[in-house]
Amino acid sequence: MLTLLEPPGAKQHQRFQSGQYLLNLGGGAAAGADDEDYDDDEGIYEQQLERDQSGCCAPLEKILDRQLVGKSSSNEYSARWKREFRQRPSWCDADLCLQQIKRVRSMRGAAIIVKPVYRTAARKAKGNRWALYSRSFIQKALHSLGTFVQEHAWSVIVTVLLLFSLCCYGLQYVRIETDIVKLWVAKGGRLDEELSFHKRVLESVTYNHSRDDQAAEVVRENGLGGGYQVVIQTPEYEEQNMLTREGLLKHVAIMEEIANISINKLGIDWTLSDLCFKPAKPDTSDPMARKFEGVIDKIIPCIWITPIDCFWEGSKPLGPDPAVNKNKELGMLALGGMLDHIDGVDVSWKNLNPTEIIHGINKVFSLGTYALMFDRAGIGKGYLDRPCIDPLDPECPRDAPNYFETCESGLIDRWVEMMEKRGEKIELKKIEEFSIFDMDFGSLLNRKKRQAEPLEVMAEADEAMDPQNNSTRLESVVAMENVAVNVNTTTTTTASPIQVPTTTMTPTKRKEYCTERHGSMLQWMAKPENRHLWNELLGQHSGPRYPDYPTVMSDGCGGFARGVLQWPSDMILGAAKRDVSGALQAASALQSVFLVASPNDVYLRFKTSASLLSKPQLADTNWTTAAAEEVIVSWQRAFTQLLYKHKHNFETTENGVEKERRTIHPLASTSIADMLEEFCQFNYTIILVGYGLMLVYAMVTQLRTERCLPAAHSCMGLAFAGVVTVTFASVAGLGMATWFGIEFNAATTQIVPFLTLGIGVDNMFMLLHNYHDVVAMSNRNEMGVLLRETGMSILCTSTNNILSFLAGTLLPIPALRSFCAQSTILLTFNFIAILTIYPAVISIDLRRRKAGKRDILCCLPDPVEENYRQSKQQPGRKPMNGEASYRNLISKTSHHQKEIEVDDSLSHGHHGFLEEVVPYTLHAAIRNYYIPFISNKCVKVAVIMASIGLCVVAVMGMQQASIGLELSDVLPEHTAPAAFLKARDSYFSFYPMFAVLKGPHIDYPHQQQLIENYRNTIGASQYVIKNARGQPSEAYWLGMMRDWLMSIQNQTDQAIARGQIDVATASIHHSNSTKISDAALTGFKLLCSHGEKYECMGRVGKVRLVDATGVINPDGFYNYLTAWFNQDNMMYYVTQASFFPNPPSWAVNVSGVVPAAEPLAYSQIPFYLTGLTNTPVIVEVIKEIRSICDDFTIRGLPNFPQGIAFTFWEQYLHLNGNLMQAIATIALAVFVVLSVLLFNPWAAASILAILVCMTIQLAGFLGWAGIKMNPVSAVTLITAVGIGVEFTAHVVLAFLTSLGNRQERMAAAVDRVFVPVIHGALSTLLGILMLAFSEFEFVVKYFFVVMSALIVIGLINGLILLPVLLSLAGPPTEITPLDNKRCLQLPPPVRKSEVDDYEDGPMCYQLEDLTGGAGDALQSVVAIKRTRDEIGAVPEWTDDVRPAIISS
Repeated sequence: MLTLLEPPGAKQHQRFQSGQYLLNLGGGAAAGADDEDYDDDEGIYEQQLERDQSGCCAPLEKILDRQLVGKSSSNEYSARWKREFRQRPSWCDADLCLQQIKRVRSMRGAAIIVKPVYRTAARKAKGNRWALYSRSFIQKALHSLGTFVQEHAWSVIVTVLLLFSLCCYGLQYVRIETDIVKLWVAKGGRLDEELSFHKRVLESVTYNHSRDDQAAEVVRENGLGGGYQVVIQTPEYEEQNMLTREGLLKHVAIMEEIANISINKLGIDWTLSDLCFKPAKPDTSDPMARKFEGVIDKIIPCIWITPIDCFWEGSKPLGPDPAVNKNKELGMLALGGMLDHIDGVDVSWKNLNPTEIIHGINKVFSLGTYALMFDRAGIGKGYLDRPCIDPLDPECPRDAPNYFETCESGLIDRWVEMMEKRGEKIELKKIEEFSIFDMDFGSLLNRKKRQAEPLEVMAEADEAMDPQNNSTRLESVVAMENVAVNVNTTTTTTASPIQVPTTTMTPTKRKEYCTERHGSMLQWMAKPENRHLWNELLGQHSGPRYPDYPTVMSDGCGGFARGVLQWPSDMILGAAKRDVSGALQAASALQSVFLVASPNDVYLRFKTSASLLSKPQLADTNWTTAAAEEVIVSWQRAFTQLLYKHKHNFETTENGVEKERRTIHPLASTSIADMLEEFCQFNYTIILVGYGLMLVYAMVTQLRTERCLPAAHSCMGLAFAGVVTVTFASVAGLGMATWFGIEFNAATTQIVPFLTLGIGVDNMFMLLHNYHDVVAMSNRNEMGVLLRETGMSILCTSTNNILSFLAGTLLPIPALRSFCAQSTILLTFNFIAILTIYPAVISIDLRRRKAGKRDILCCLPDPVEENYRQSKQQPGRKPMNGEASYRNLISKTSHHQKEIEVDDSLSHGHHGFLEEVVPYTLHAAIRNYYIPFISNKCVKVAVIMASIGLCVVAVMGMQQASIGLELSDVLPEHTAPAAFLKARDSYFSFYPMFAVLKGPHIDYPHQQQLIENYRNTIGASQYVIKNARGQPSEAYWLGMMRDWLMSIQNQTDQAIARGQIDVATASIHHSNSTKISDAALTGFKLLCSHGEKYECMGRVGKVRLVDATGVINPDGFYNYLTAWFNQDNMMYYVTQASFFPNPPSWAVNVSGVVPAAEPLAYSQIPFYLTGLTNTPVIVEVIKEIRSICDDFTIRGLPNFPQGIAFTFWEQYLHLNGNLMQAIATIALAVFVVLSVLLFNPWAAASILAILVCMTIQLAGFLGWAGIKMNPVSAVTLITAVGIGVEFTAHVVLAFLTSLGNRQERMAAAVDRVFVPVIHGALSTLLGILMLAFSEFEFVVKYFFVVMSALIVIGLINGLILLPVLLSLAGPPTEITPLDNKRCLQLPPPVRKSEVDDYEDGPMCYQLEDLTGGAGDALQSVVAIKRTRDEIGAVPEWTDDVRPAIISS
């Protein structure tokens, strides 16, 4: 045995290189030039496990060491990769970093041969081992994935594409949700429970019983579930006053057109009067009176809330149309002289005195309490005693306050004389008289239902006012009196004035004379060309008196039943102007509202009374609730389409071009849903343009040319494939979202495709940016190396993007939840595709690149790339052991020393930049100008001060921000529904609401006072519209029931006083002379009925239906409720009580007890709210009303408010809390995820600080830009936290993995990631660019603008502020060389067997005499090399070996 000795203590490492280089002499590719970067410490270092592991984590560290350390070998990489590793070790390979941290050094002294020798720790580096463990695990997983993908590229592509295609199959089940309530109201929440309450009641209560022995009775109409239809008339020019003759008559004409809209469904014509919400017809007990039920039903009008109700013209839309024929349908009344006030034979609300007719019918045939109801409702003369908007209207009634009288004043004679002098002829109107021969006597005995004639939409307003088109036909003068005329053959004639002196006429003849000429005279006066003749005609007489329209309308208007139907001015007049005394001066808009009945009510209306309602074709087999709904929806669409295309919505310019100028704005309950259904479809043109722009941008940025053709290192094809991959992944993600049952909406179709494209291609640019370096640095497993080095950044950003949108689902808005959930799924699919399909595509393209073929033009070679490829090839033969000469050794040693010096120079003088960049590029500008600029201390101070200033300004902007989302913003711009909502927001601030009482456990009989207090408390709010008495403007059912019972009690008391009711015997005395009235009889039966009992003794004359305090007798409350519901049915409908279940049917002629109603499961009290001008005010109203409701619920009265304001603004009560919760959740998630992935809370906190700063600045931008805070903008704030990671994670990760001081690491990080971050930001901006062209205003405002601002803010903070903060207080590097150099040497190459051999602990083998004696030292070196190869470890040299080898 030969022992080589060196004098102890000799330190000659400055002159000698590591013995490792001697071991690798002649090692070929594996031990040649690649080994020159290994460390050169004085000892012989090996990859080993540390012996001195201790503490509670020692077992875990051993497991991690066994699994994660020693799996990479430094001899697997090129020299360029090794130089990269020296500067960014943990970026390149965390395993090699751990090897350097855990290496040990042998003890100096005598060599122990063959046996293991334990050594003291001598680490080459120190650092965050746990972060490196985590990084090593992730890198190995990504490296394995990349290697697998590269080896099985086509298999991976086919497999993933098949799986994605299976997901795409779900797209055939796409359902687009257009119900704005379902889009806005969270499922399962309080509001959803309240909105669905009546539906649950409806499903649970379908039938009721009058008595136990009777069959189930079908539920009757109850007014629940109807839909409001609204028409707003706006000015044609600014400051136009609508309270003028022209403005009001324009509104009248529009209302007439609406009333006459006719559709044909199921072979039947339907008009508004068939479908509207109106009081039910009377249910009388008199068989003869029932013959008039059909006529009365036709006369009962729809309930309109309209400003024209202040005037007689408000009767025109009410109809009925066709009018009731006085001869054929009301002949008996005409015979009795009850219709003498009506000229002609057509009876409508224009000439109808309803009270006179009802009382006339009641005198002949008993209508029970129906006549009493007319008196209580204040119907009176209907519209006959209301002023006429235009007193020159020929039909203006004589009872009108401003009727223009022409007969008694003699004006008619003056006009006839004027016409005679001017030679003009007069059109005379013949009065159609009643004829007994035209009476339909058969109808009185067996009345059959006649089918209604089809109705057509009225002519335009100006045509309707034209006498040639007037609905009333003119007839020739017939000098005959009392001659019967056929009502169906009216004619007109033009004749000269009658030459009979008017002074000799009888009163009847005079009346006829005036009537025949009155209309013609008014029409002549109304013509503008005759205005100048008024003075000549009128002389000393006063002209027509036009009303003072503002004064008439100052306190609102009354409906056809003025006693209970009052329309406050806030409901019907928009932007009203009043003087200091409160008197109305002008208004800028008019609004009319009418209610269409629910499908269930329309179904019941014609199912139970089809024989009386002119629809005999409806059979039970084809008339269903669904059919009724189809009819209603069809009419609503006809209504909106008619007014969308109305002539008043267009004007003709001087050039003859028709231009849209909307002044008539309709809205039906179907309008928004129809519009959303139309515009929520995918706009494939916009999508193709957006994706095309992205393709162009990606391909241009990746183009590299050589001789005007794409070079081999160009990546245009990969850019194209990347965009296509992201696109297909997005489509597959949408399909998967459909499989999960997520419904599509406007956000899905208008935003998701572009947003996910912009975010998805960021990772593509990151891969392509590093792809060029990986190809240059690695000769095999390129995809593994690419994913290992780049995948960590992709993992950080993608994970946080996914989590940010996932956090957005915390907002309780279904539409936004769907949007965030779909975005989460799409980003997940993009992440999967970018780690599987795209690397496989890159690996296929890599074959082209290695072959030296041009990009795109794969058949053409690239000469430059071919020469480069040949120059990289290594010698094909591996040198034999011992072939290396001393000269080679010295040459390699000198070269290695030069490389070290060069690397040290780079690290000290050029911020660690390892390669030059192409001049005049963005990268060159960043390195040469931006990095030196941002490294300046003064610039750093300025950046920090500017950032603080931005945050201060942002906080000020947040204080300027307001909450709210205009409904018009969520609709497409320039659409009719959007125009309506803008008009409503501009001119009107009222909303209807209902206070719903939740039964059936409410004790109505004993909680009457509590219910009254509940209504009064809500009514006391300043936002509730009140009547002159200070009470809520809308009547409610309990009060109307009380009033009815009091009137019944009065009738009963009168009957007792007249002796018709004997109190002593509790019986009724029948007498032919004094017949008891139906009202008194009803009162008698109610007094006797309580519960299921019918007891009269001791109750009649003693028990009061309503006591002195106004409380209804609790014992018979539900009996009284049944009677009121049946006998005072019109008032029930007026109050919109919507009982469920309905009380049973009952008539006064039914003997026995009045059946008690079931406890009410549902009833409601109406209110109208006003002054709701903006979201903050609406939120305050909601808080106030909610507080009242909650208080009364605690007091034992279950209730809740319901209305548009609560449906769409309720969420703002919890918006701030939900937003803070979501932001806190995503912020915590980002911090945890980054802490786990980076295993560095300091780095995670640095990123989080920047994200918080970005969020504050974005919120401030919203305030300064006037973008309101609402659930949509809240989503952008939430996602900003996750998307902001795109601008920060790359920088921080590059900073952590670089070596040097903070300044040098910051420079290296910016140099490495600035370009891909810029490309990612620009690609995201380009992806969302098409959102700027969306037809939805909220898409442009709340996504394009806000996301663009987020990108700008992200770039400022991520590439300016963050580098400055990192250079000042950034986290320490993950690994630090112990020699304080700016670079880290690679550990020696290892094999897998080494770790297996060393599992028992750190050890080494010393050199034994393998040569058999003294010999050539170089042969000993070769022997050592052979020993390493055989035993799988580097043998330990004694300290005496090195000098002997060198001296030889």
